[in-house]
Amino acid sequence: MSTDETTAPQPPLGIDPDASRRIFFAMLALLGGAALTYNLLKKPAGPPPKAIAGDPLLVQGRTIYLARCIGCHGETGRGNGPTALSLIGPPVGDLSDATWKHGDRPDQVQKVIAQGVPQTAMPAWGGVLDDAEIRAISAYVYYLAGRKVPEELRPPG
Repeated sequence: MSTDETTAPQPPLGIDPDASRRIFFAMLALLGGAALTYNLLKKPAGPPPKAIAGDPLLVQGRTIYLARCIGCHGETGRGNGPTALSLIGPPVGDLSDATWKHGDRPDQVQKVIAQGVPQTAMPAWGGVLDDAEIRAISAYVYYLAGRKVPEELRPPG
């Protein structure tokens, strides 16, 4: 008997190097997006633009938008926020354009915000925000698109 037995080559562990590389870069992109979002959101929001400074509904909508929506939709609503490119699924909606995929009536805009959009990265905010906050964000979305804010979004009185 020989003490110099050769060992058979071990089979690969089943890890595809290309898949590992893709996972690594996907995680890197997610971390980069998270870092950008953190840096963007940690900066205090400046004063509201003069165009909305006298409108409490739009000021409230902007405040919530900057806290909840800017990461994906971007500062001007174009869908170019710091995390937008790292999201899986369809591109983030452009809120500043003339055509809204899920409707432009106030009830439709509020529904998208409250219930989210299935098979997209748009979350449902209805469990987080109350009706008044959803109305305020909806009003701000109209502002971002250069549209007149519908009266039905304004609080009664």
